[in-house]
Amino acid sequence: MTPKANLIIAALVLVGCTTAPAKADPEPFLLDGQHTHIVWQVDRFGFTNTVGTFTEISGELMLDEETPEASSVTAEIQLSGLRSDLLEREEIVRGAFWLDAESHPTINFRSTEIVLVESESCPKFCAVVNGEMTLKGVSAPLSLKVELNKLGVDPVTKQQAAGFKATGRFQRSDYGVSTAIGPIGDDVSFEVHALAIKKGDQEQ
Repeated sequence: MTPKANLIIAALVLVGCTTAPAKADPEPFLLDGQHTHIVWQVDRFGFTNTVGTFTEISGELMLDEETPEASSVTAEIQLSGLRSDLLEREEIVRGAFWLDAESHPTINFRSTEIVLVESESCPKFCAVVNGEMTLKGVSAPLSLKVELNKLGVDPVTKQQAAGFKATGRFQRSDYGVSTAIGPIGDDVSFEVHALAIKKGDQEQ
């Protein structure tokens, strides 16, 4: 074998040894509607907060464990699942003067950016998830503070799972929901407690 051939082989071996392994693609996780909850609250006349939940939630998390900021999430909330412990109030809030659920039956969210956050109070993965929420046909920016609770195998279902909690707030007037602002607060705060199951595991 000629010296030139030896040099080419050596170069190929060196490239093969130093080439970084292929980066894993983000993996899809589906939100588990039975274990995902959104709790919201809004001021009522300055006396107290009205508190409610959403019970019909679906969505997908594309989780990149190696590069979390490359992850993404989409979610859809059915307004038919709005609950506040008073049927009359639920019907009013879903009605035409408030959320107009007949014309706009869902609230939608999609992330546009994930920024990692370091905090002593958050020993695991924490991030600010910036995105866009669409409510009553109006889209506006929305940011969530997100903390990873746990990533691993659920001991009951034996499925690969990811658990998160998140908090956020928005002005309902930004989405065209301006009924009774003043007596009823414009600021809406919420907490999300979410469980997502790896897509392939859900089909097993």
